[in-house]
Amino acid sequence: MKKFALVLSGGGFKGAFQIGALRHLSQNWSLINPGSSHMKFDVVAGVSVGSLNGVLTASNEFDALEKLWLDIGHNVENIYTSDFIDTKNQSAELKVNIDFKKIKEKFIPNVELEINFWKGLGMLLSKSKRKKFIDQLLVRAQEDFLANFHHFKAIADNTPLRNRLAALVSKDKITDCIYKCGFVSLNDGHYYSYRHTAFKSDEDFRNGILASTAMPIVWEPVEEISVRTGGKEQVIDQSVDGGIRNVSPLADVIHEINNDPGNDYTIIIINCNSGEVDYEKFDDANIAGIALRSLNDIAITEIFNNDINEFLRINDIIDQVRFANPDLEIRNYSVREGRGSKVLRPFKAIIIQTDPGILGDSLVANERLNAARIKHGEEKAARALAILREKGGSPELVMV
Repeated sequence: MKKFALVLSGGGFKGAFQIGALRHLSQNWSLINPGSSHMKFDVVAGVSVGSLNGVLTASNEFDALEKLWLDIGHNVENIYTSDFIDTKNQSAELKVNIDFKKIKEKFIPNVELEINFWKGLGMLLSKSKRKKFIDQLLVRAQEDFLANFHHFKAIADNTPLRNRLAALVSKDKITDCIYKCGFVSLNDGHYYSYRHTAFKSDEDFRNGILASTAMPIVWEPVEEISVRTGGKEQVIDQSVDGGIRNVSPLADVIHEINNDPGNDYTIIIINCNSGEVDYEKFDDANIAGIALRSLNDIAITEIFNNDINEFLRINDIIDQVRFANPDLEIRNYSVREGRGSKVLRPFKAIIIQTDPGILGDSLVANERLNAARIKHGEEKAARALAILREKGGSPELVMV
């Protein structure tokens, strides 16, 4: 039986690219699965923004997903607010917008600058009084700052996204699909990925998705997520974006496919990144820009490249061996451990990813930029389906 699995990568607001690609696939699904006009995936796995796009796709609520991205384009504060990031930005680049009043309220709320007329006149006339006053003020400010900075975990607040998830997401909406989202615990550094059915409650399920989208530094970690697997309950603490370890959760999908060996799967991978790091000048970058560039662009791109390249490399090796000896079984054998695991098999795959340098910053969204991202996703999906037609509709690999 033909089945389909969907892998959605991370990429922040570049995730609008996935909407365009999915829209085109949905409109032309009969080219992928002849005889079926309705887009349907049997397994969906996502990390970061891919977990958000994935859960609504798995729930067969693509209209709600498109509406969400339309709202994001109109106002990014439908997803997050910030005292540091310009959420009204209409360009493609991240802009900082510091509100000093809010910064004071956040870091030094207990320091008040109260000077009556005669005291102020005395300071104007006395250098020593001015110095003493300023020194005292700085000491108070430092004490207040250190006390409050200890609790400073993020430069933005994703409460609006949490509220959106509460309105849109529940486990029982996923009826004919396996959905998995991935996140990382800061406590132990492990990557966790669970089926939607493993989360103890809808709140835990939504927290898992929220954690998967929570870019470190940008949004706070999710404190607790409770899951139940194999009759055992586990609580995972301080979880953040799964993309920091697993940008494209191929392994999650392959694990599910290996548990269903009797069916013929095609894996569709939609990647919000090009696999290349776009050139940018960072001579005048601030600390937030440097941190986000290092994590969201450079590290995530490298992780994705390694993930996809390893997938393609193993596929090529298996194909070569099968060509030479069709009856030979290839196992994921460990010489070090002296044991083998399940039989390896090649996978049919359609890989759709962005072209370099056109999607803007992953933390910036506006109507113009999101429209360009969605259009690019449609174009790349159309290119993939054109190659599919040229190859007769049943390729081993399509990559655009």
